[in-house]
Amino acid sequence: HGTTDLLTVEYHKTYKIITNKFEDKSYLLYQCGTEPPSPDVAGENHLVLPVPHTGGIAITQTPQIAPMELLAKRSDIKAYIGNPGLISSPCLKHMIGDDSIQVIQFPDDQYNTTLLYGAARDYVAENPDTIVFAGPNGNVDADRHMGIAASQEGTAVAIFDWLGMYAALFNLEGTANQIISDTESRYECSASNAAALTADVQEDEKPKILWAQYFDGLGWSVRSCPTWDTAYYCEYAHHCGAEIIERPEGVGSATYWGDTAYWYLTDEEFLEVGKDAPLWIYPSQTFGSLYASKRDMLDQFQSVQDKNVYDTQGQGPHGWYEQRLAEYDVVALDMCTLVGRNNPESVHRIRWFRNFFDEPIGGMGACDAPDEIDLAYVPAEAVCTPLAAESVTDAPDDTSAEEETDE
Repeated sequence: HGTTDLLTVEYHKTYKIITNKFEDKSYLLYQCGTEPPSPDVAGENHLVLPVPHTGGIAITQTPQIAPMELLAKRSDIKAYIGNPGLISSPCLKHMIGDDSIQVIQFPDDQYNTTLLYGAARDYVAENPDTIVFAGPNGNVDADRHMGIAASQEGTAVAIFDWLGMYAALFNLEGTANQIISDTESRYECSASNAAALTADVQEDEKPKILWAQYFDGLGWSVRSCPTWDTAYYCEYAHHCGAEIIERPEGVGSATYWGDTAYWYLTDEEFLEVGKDAPLWIYPSQTFGSLYASKRDMLDQFQSVQDKNVYDTQGQGPHGWYEQRLAEYDVVALDMCTLVGRNNPESVHRIRWFRNFFDEPIGGMGACDAPDEIDLAYVPAEAVCTPLAAESVTDAPDDTSAEEETDE
């Protein structure tokens, strides 16, 4: 598809080679019923296996769930290695509940990689035909492991397009290409609408978004966007003709992780940077406890006074890190609606962002088992209506988030 920087799929007569550039691993998949490629072709690949794959999948991270669901391959997930409390998918929860999916976890030490890697190794020994999906920086060298590094891509579009890697395992490239095309079409629709509505808007008149959260012991992290594709929130703001409020140069203190500096602000510094922002996106679950402890300071923010603070719990506490990755077009529609850049002639119900003051924490609903188990996941609210040319002149100038509906 050409959007991914870290994934390639090369097609040959009877086999294909997937390359994960982030982890420098390649996987050769040959068509079931044909002769495996010769050792000089196959030898440099970490895995050589027939497709379509029928030996089951063990997943190790929740972002690996949605691509399998989009392809209607839930039943191929046989094990979850990790903390099941982070799972949002109603059908995955149901399958865990009826023991269709084996859970391998260490409740007293949920994130001990030594224990988890050992458990994955034991699972492979007991299920030699399985494939274990390892996350970025996971145990990608282990036997029967495939590295998934979608989260390391620079844009939401590229992250989503790793769907092609999942599809290649099951010879479902045609299905994946259709899903990718339909999703991209809706994404481009909302971008076109936003562009039409902002055609005459000056740079300094763009809607401003404060994208920031608090980290205990460190301070306030205010996201910045040197370029539109620095991170997914920059991409969404650019997509909707909005602007992320930047941390001023020299403000705050830096904490280093390796060679990367992460900047944090004190309450006083953050108040100065963010108090006039009309819209605040708080990308975490902790705004409630934070507001209780810092209310006097936070009540000075325009976004708080106007009750225009949104967290990312529109679909529950963990959905943002799972199904949201399969709905980048819907997130874009949400963002454009928040900043008043959605088609005013259509009603989009915001799905992923939750107004802290006016709305309860959302949820993914229930699984209609058994019928839904083998059906493809279809995102809700995935509809974009192109803006009619004659409507642009009459479009409202308001960039507030008053178009939202209550739960």
